[in-house]
Amino acid sequence: MLTLDLLGTLSLRNETHPVPVAAQQKRPLGLLAILGLGGKPGLSRDRIEGYLWPESSAARAHHALDQTVYAIRHALASDVILATGRELRLDPDLVRVDVWEFEEAIRAGQWAAVVGYYKGPLLDGFHFADSHELDSWIESNRSRLRLEFQKAVECLANLAAKARDHSQSVTWWRRLADSDPLSAGATKKLMLALAAAGDRASAVRYARVYQELVRQELEMEPDAEIADLAAALSRPATAATGDLAVSPHTPSVTPSVAASTLEVKDRSPRDRRVLYAVIGLAMLISVTAIWGWMRPAPAKQVVRSTLAMDSTEAMAPGAPWSGRVAISPDGSRLAYIGGPRSQLLIRARNQLHAIAVPGTEGASTPFFSPDGSKVGFLRVKDVQIASINGAPPITVTDTLLTGTSGASWGPDGFIYVDANTNGGGLLRVEAKPGAKPSWFTVLDTASGEFDHTWPDVLPNGKGVLFTIRFSAKNGPKGRTSYAIAVADIPSGKHRVIVDDAMYARYASSGHLLYVTGNKTLMVVPFDQSSMKVTGEPTVLSEGMRLGLLGGSADLAVSATGTLVYATGAGQGKQELVWVTRDGRAQAVDPEWPSDYWGSPALSPDGKWLAVARVANAEPMNVWIKRLDRGPSVTLTLEGNNNFGPAWTPNGRSVTFSSDHATDATDLWTERADGGAPAVMQLHEKRNLYNAGWSPDGKWLIFRTDVSSPGSGDILAIRPGIDTAPVPVVATRFTEMTPALSPNGRWLAYVSNETGEDEIYVVPFPNTGAGKWPISAGGGTEPLWSHRGSELFYRAGSGDLVAVEIHTQPRFSLGRSAALFPAAGFTSSRFGPQYAVAPNDRRFLMIRAGTPDKLIVVENWFEELRTTSRK
Repeated sequence: MLTLDLLGTLSLRNETHPVPVAAQQKRPLGLLAILGLGGKPGLSRDRIEGYLWPESSAARAHHALDQTVYAIRHALASDVILATGRELRLDPDLVRVDVWEFEEAIRAGQWAAVVGYYKGPLLDGFHFADSHELDSWIESNRSRLRLEFQKAVECLANLAAKARDHSQSVTWWRRLADSDPLSAGATKKLMLALAAAGDRASAVRYARVYQELVRQELEMEPDAEIADLAAALSRPATAATGDLAVSPHTPSVTPSVAASTLEVKDRSPRDRRVLYAVIGLAMLISVTAIWGWMRPAPAKQVVRSTLAMDSTEAMAPGAPWSGRVAISPDGSRLAYIGGPRSQLLIRARNQLHAIAVPGTEGASTPFFSPDGSKVGFLRVKDVQIASINGAPPITVTDTLLTGTSGASWGPDGFIYVDANTNGGGLLRVEAKPGAKPSWFTVLDTASGEFDHTWPDVLPNGKGVLFTIRFSAKNGPKGRTSYAIAVADIPSGKHRVIVDDAMYARYASSGHLLYVTGNKTLMVVPFDQSSMKVTGEPTVLSEGMRLGLLGGSADLAVSATGTLVYATGAGQGKQELVWVTRDGRAQAVDPEWPSDYWGSPALSPDGKWLAVARVANAEPMNVWIKRLDRGPSVTLTLEGNNNFGPAWTPNGRSVTFSSDHATDATDLWTERADGGAPAVMQLHEKRNLYNAGWSPDGKWLIFRTDVSSPGSGDILAIRPGIDTAPVPVVATRFTEMTPALSPNGRWLAYVSNETGEDEIYVVPFPNTGAGKWPISAGGGTEPLWSHRGSELFYRAGSGDLVAVEIHTQPRFSLGRSAALFPAAGFTSSRFGPQYAVAPNDRRFLMIRAGTPDKLIVVENWFEELRTTSRK
C-alpha cells in the first residue's frame, strides 16, 4: 500500500519496500499530488494539463501527461492512476492520501486524529512550474486545511480546559499559536491558558516574543490588548487574578530558601552528625564523578563495513571531473549522487534508504555546510544548496565560471569551488542566493600548473587544501601529473606540500588523506595551524576509485572519525557491449580493455567503431576499431583531450573535438586509416562539441560550450560556402546533443527550457517552421534509427525509450515504448554514450562493470591513535 503525504513535506512512501527513485521525481510526484488534492473523484485531463503545462499547446500537453502517467505506472509497476473517460484519479485501494483521511476525521469529529494527520502546510516547500491557476488552487486549499486544523486544535484546547487539565490545554493552545505565530487571538488564548496553569511568567515572556516578532515581520506595533494582558499578568497574583477573571488552580508560590533553611548552630547534635555524614557522602560522590570525567575513555572499536544500497538508490557511475559522496561533520548523514537520474540523495546513517532531493537531477559533487544542516552540490556553472530535510534547492550562483571538480564550505561563510575552465584557479563565493564568485587562487604557469581542483577548507579557516594538475608538457614521460597544495585565506597564495597526490581531505585527528596516481589511499600527519606536513605517509588502502584525467575520488571523513571511501572496479573493467532491444548484453571484444570509453560512433556501414578511449594512463584519444574483434588504431594528436568522434557520410574520415592547437576546443577531421595528418575543421573562441554531418555532407552541425554566452547553442556551417557558423537553435536556454535524421530533414536535440532536460524535434535547416516535444519527465541522448522511423533517447527514469516517428503527410508521434532499463550503462547529459546498429535491432553501449564498493570505517581515529603509539 502506497501512502501519499500532502500535508507538510510532499512524499510518497510504501509500507513494505522502498519507492523507486523514478517515482519520486518532481514531475511524477507533482501529478500524484494534484490528483491526491483533487480527492477520490479525481480531476479532468484538461484541468490537469492546464495546471502543469499552462504555456503548451493542447497536443503537447496531452502527450506530456500521457508520458508522465506512463512513467508513474512503469516505476511503481501498478495502475495507481485510473482513467475514466476524460477523468484521472488515484486508486484508493492502492494509495492512501493523508488529506483524504484528514477530511474524513473532520467529518467524524475526531479532533485528535485531525491534528495528528496535519504535519504542516499543504505541499510545504514544493513548487510547481509557473501557473497562476494552479498556485491559486493550491493556496486556497492550503488556507482551508490550515483553518480546519486550527479549529480542531481549539476544540481540543477547550475540552481540556473544561476538564480542568490546564497543562494539556496549554499544550494545545501552544500548538495553535505555533501554527500562526502572528495571530493576536491565538497569542492571547495561550497567555490566558498559561495564567490558568499558574505560569504567569511564561505568559509574559511569550507576549514579549510575539511583540518583537510583529515589529520585525510586519513592521507595525502589536495589538495593544497583548501589552495590557502582559501588564496585568506582571502584577501580584491576587491583583492579576482579579483583573483577568482567571482563577489559577496552581498558585505561583516560591518559598524563600533562607526562611526554609535551619542554621547549623540551631541543630541538635544528632542533626549535626547526620549533616556531616551527608556532606561526607556528597564529597565522595563528587570525587568519584570527577574521576569518572577525567580518566581516559576506553578505546572504541574500529568497525569496517560495506554500505549496501537499494538498486534504485545506487551511486551514479564515477566520472573523471565530478565527485559523488560527502559525509556530514557529525557523521550522521551521507550525501551522494545516485539513482537513475543522478540526483542528490541524502541518507541518514540509521536508515536503510535515502531521500531524493527534488530538483537535483544531473547534480554532482555534494558537500556539507560546516554545521551539517545543508548540502551543497554542483552543476556546470551552478552552485546550489539544499536542506538536509529534502526541500528543493536554492541557487547560490549561476554564472559561467563555476565547474564541477570540487567545492568546500568554509567556516567564513564562503564556498571555495572549481572553475569551469582549463587553465583556471579556484573561485570563492559567499553562501547566499545571487552571490558573485571571485578568483581565489592564480595558476603558477611558470611551474607548469594547468588547473586547480578539489578544494577542502581547513576547519580553522586559515587555508584551503587543493589539487594542482600540471600539463603533460611538464609532467614525467609527457603525461599529466598532480600534487597537493595549500592556499592561504584570504590571499590565495599557495605552495605544494605533497607530490604525486590528488584529492586531499583533512581529518580532525591532525592528518591529511590523499590518493596517489597508482590509486593508493594515503594518510600523513598534518598541522593545520602551520599548514605543514609533520610526519611520514602511511598506506591505508589500494585500488581506490580514481577518475582519470580529472582526478576525482570518493573519499570523505567526518569530524567524529567516520571514514568513507570507494574502491574502484580496477583496470580493464569498463567494457563495450552489444545490447538487444529487450536488454540482453554481450561483450564486443573482451580482449580490448579500457580505463575509460566515451561517445561511441559506428561507421555508415556499421563495420567500424570510432570511440574516445583512455588506457594505461595515456591521454584521451580517438580510436578506430574493426568490429567485433578486429584490429584497432589510434588517431593521435598532441594534447590531453581528443574526443566526441563523428563519421563523415562517406565513412572515410572522422571529425572530433580536440584542444590540440589553441586555447579552445576545436573541431578536427582525420582520415580513419590514419593515412594523413588531422586538419582543423573549425576554430572559434568558444569550445565546440557534438560534431555531426548531414547525410549529403553539406552541413557540419555542432554545439557550443554550456559555459559560453547563451549557455550552450546549436550552430551549423557549410564548409567551403559559409564564412562563419549560423545559429540553428540558439536561445537563452541550454541546447545540446544535436542529431540529424537519416534524410537530413529533421533535427532532434536536448533543451532545458522547461526547467529540466527534454527532447525536441524541429525541421532542418528551417528550424523555425515547427517544434515537437518528444519526451516528458526528462530526456537526453537522442539518436535516430537508420530508417528514420524511430527516435531513441534516455528517459528520466533511466530507461532507453523508442518513439515512433511519422513524417507523412506531416510530422507526428506514434507509440512510445521503454525498451529496457539502461541505468547500468554509462550515460551523459552532454552527448550520446551509445550507438545504434544499422539494423536498428541492437545498440553498442558502455557497461561500467563491477560496481564500486563504498567502504565505511567507524571510529577510524582510534586506528590512527593505535598506529601512532607503535
